[in-house]
Amino acid sequence: MSFTIKILGAGSATPLKGRHHSAQLVSINEHIYLIDCGEGTQYRLIEEKININKIEVIFISHLHGDHYYGLVGLISTMSLLGRKSSIQVFGPAGLNDIITLNFKISNTVLAFDLFIHELNSLEKQNIYQDNYASFYTFPLKHGIQAFGYIAEEKPGLLKLVKEKVSDLTVDEMVILKNGNNVVDQGNIKFAVNNYTYPPEPARRYAYCSDTVYDENIVPYIEGADLLYHEATYLEEHKVKALRNNHATAGEAATMAQKANVKKLVIGHLSSRYEDFLAHLNEAKAIFENTVPAIEGKTITI
Repeated sequence: MSFTIKILGAGSATPLKGRHHSAQLVSINEHIYLIDCGEGTQYRLIEEKININKIEVIFISHLHGDHYYGLVGLISTMSLLGRKSSIQVFGPAGLNDIITLNFKISNTVLAFDLFIHELNSLEKQNIYQDNYASFYTFPLKHGIQAFGYIAEEKPGLLKLVKEKVSDLTVDEMVILKNGNNVVDQGNIKFAVNNYTYPPEPARRYAYCSDTVYDENIVPYIEGADLLYHEATYLEEHKVKALRNNHATAGEAATMAQKANVKKLVIGHLSSRYEDFLAHLNEAKAIFENTVPAIEGKTITI
């Protein structure tokens, strides 16, 4: 089953040429979810040749404009393009007022059902799941209500012991892979424990948008296959980072190290920095497996 992250935007408050506001697509088994929707997100989707009506669920981390200003426009365009299937949007308190007031004033009537879920969690919480993925939220520290997200694929089917496959019919294989014994006239014919072994561990992606360095989130993101953590500033500007409720590249790397994640992606650079070079050097000195959030790049987990 495929599990990818596409970076649409990884800039901070002030957009720059080639550096757009925060937005990422999470794709699990070809099902698409959007995390954050900064200004210009729908243009980035067009540039990446992605059908916006394929997006099934939207998650907003917090209500600073560079993370949600593109949301009302994106939803409006979905309706104009004939979307019929409903969509769910998750985010902090106030999100419902923002969306409904915009549509009320513009007299916009959507062609589909829109469900807005406002979050108020003080710990990790399962907020959404379907046949392919589960999404969890957890609190971040950023001066206003803010949330991180974890996307986790649903566990796969059990795997059959190859040496024993010849004993089974196709129907019996299906029964065993789904975790059930094959029964014949009330007796166990093939025991699932004897014919299968566990599937690969479910993969996890952790998204930590704007936040100060906060070790309280380590238990939530621990062992993630991929972690995105904001790295707005360099250590030399650490005082400014703390004052603005942001983290440095070094702090992002330290978080990845303490949480024992497999790979770190850093982004949300302040517009004062021209490129990722200094941030990467700072992060890699602490956590070697660090990559930049390059817009348009797809990362496979």
